Amino acid sequence: MRFEELTSPEVASLDRERTVFILPLGSVEQHGNHMPLGTDTLLALAVSLAAAERSPGKTAVLPPPWYGFSAHHMRFPGSVTLRAETLMAVAEDIVGSLVSHGFRRILIVNGHGGNGGVIDLLASKLGHRHYGKARIAALTYFQLAREAIAALRRSEAGGMGHACEFETAMIQHIRPELVKMERAVATYPDPGSPYLITDLLGGSAIRTYLDFADLSPTGTLGDPSLATPDAGGKFFEAVVGELAAFIEDFRGWAIAEQPK
Repeated sequence: MRFEELTSPEVASLDRERTVFILPLGSVEQHGNHMPLGTDTLLALAVSLAAAERSPGKTAVLPPPWYGFSAHHMRFPGSVTLRAETLMAVAEDIVGSLVSHGFRRILIVNGHGGNGGVIDLLASKLGHRHYGKARIAALTYFQLAREAIAALRRSEAGGMGHACEFETAMIQHIRPELVKMERAVATYPDPGSPYLITDLLGGSAIRTYLDFADLSPTGTLGDPSLATPDAGGKFFEAVVGELAAFIEDFRGWAIAEQPK
């Protein structure tokens, strides 16, 4: 179900205990010379809708707020950033609205690496605030499906970072008219230390600020030349399968009783 297409009575009739509500988060920011600014949000919404359709239980996907925390992209024209506090406030208000209507299962599906710290804090903060009323979970879809994505990738380490093999192929699959492959430039960035990992699936234990304009003159991190629509379809299928499986598991999570 697309939340924005439902009527108020249709929402009122949904099962408060079992319906899962998904809030996609992404960004509007540079994605190299060849990809649309809205890549992260387009993909977060697309995988959420596809996983919701596959899930046997009722799942409603909310419209995304579009913008994210993208300070590290602001040296590239077209990038728009919210302050982390603003993004958190928007998500908190959306989730709070759902909880106020009695809905008890809300999942934040993130599609932008820069939002990672924000959704970690949101999961904890909202979980505490609505303890006993609702169960809140948050995930980044490409981290959820990292093993499945790794099995399909063709690039070596560093080839999947931003506007890369993975993201380019995924957009080629869902919105091929938005990809300008003739403008794509491969960049394997050197962040200056083995402790600093820019690969999408790498996972660094170190937290520091990396400005993307220092890593790549085009803003691309990785090798988009390896992307194809067929590969995008395989990536998409893998991601959607993992997310659909999680949605059904989340639907059965216990919700604590409200503290007395």
